[in-house]
Amino acid sequence: MITVLRCAVLALLFSAGVGAETIAPAQEPAPVAAKTVQPVVKAPSVVKPAAAKVPLTFPPGSGVLHIPLAAGKKPLEVFTYQPVGADETTPVVMVMTGVDRNAATYRNDWMTVADQYHLRVVVPHFSEQDFPGAAGYNLGNLTDSKTHRRLPKSQWAFSIVDNLFTTLQKQGVTTQKQYYLFGNSAGCQFVHRMLTLLPEPNVKAAVCAAAGWWTLPDTDQHWPYGLREAPVAVSQQQLNDYFAKPVLIAVGADDDDPENHLLRKSKQAMAQGANRLERAESYFTTSQQRAEQNNTPFNWHFMDLSDVGHSGSKMSVFAAGQFAWFEQHNAFHL
Repeated sequence: MITVLRCAVLALLFSAGVGAETIAPAQEPAPVAAKTVQPVVKAPSVVKPAAAKVPLTFPPGSGVLHIPLAAGKKPLEVFTYQPVGADETTPVVMVMTGVDRNAATYRNDWMTVADQYHLRVVVPHFSEQDFPGAAGYNLGNLTDSKTHRRLPKSQWAFSIVDNLFTTLQKQGVTTQKQYYLFGNSAGCQFVHRMLTLLPEPNVKAAVCAAAGWWTLPDTDQHWPYGLREAPVAVSQQQLNDYFAKPVLIAVGADDDDPENHLLRKSKQAMAQGANRLERAESYFTTSQQRAEQNNTPFNWHFMDLSDVGHSGSKMSVFAAGQFAWFEQHNAFHL
């Protein structure tokens, strides 16, 4: 019995030793791999495409366009009208307002006659704020009102009108090669100076009505009553081109009030005549004489309208009829 127990104990001790030898030794923890820093790849910035320019369209009926000018300048407000059935082939009339710069009123005055004669009407609004005083409008914004230095040609009000028509051409709004130009009172001051000072304007024919005073097309008088020391040099060829262009100088036969409060009374203006009727006659006669002296064609005409005083609306009706006739006959209806 003791022998059996001894054998059992020896067997237990033997099995325990074997078990101890077969247990795997504890493993050391594996080294931690260095953390790889992945480069941050930024998504490419998305460049937004420039907003597409909205094609310029001529509003049906009465409307308003806003035409961009030079950088930093407000767009030019332009009042328009076109009759039913008008399209890109319809003749275009640029209308220059009087001293009140009331473009909407002038546009409205033209609506009935535009329907009658099938004309497209464009009336730029040269506001007092952006084109201050007579220098900014009547004299074409040739010089800075503060420094009195000549402005770049692109900022002249004369150039803006001509460039406006070019914009309409480039945008496909009109296929007309030239436009008709009308101005009454201060607008006539604008028109005749534009035709004098702006080289080769795209004007087919012009009606200039009832200016309060004029810039004579010679150097006998100082600017702005003549061209001596004018901000812009005018060549003789440029004057010859002006004299050859179809221009109708118009004035009401009753526009003869020497006391009109808007009539300039300076010595130089009074030398042109005591009232608008006399001054229009003087401007026409002086221009005709200059053309004859230079042996150049003179394609101007003069008309005084009976029973008409100083009236922008009546002159608008008259001018519309003249342009319609000119479109058919290549001449004014005299």
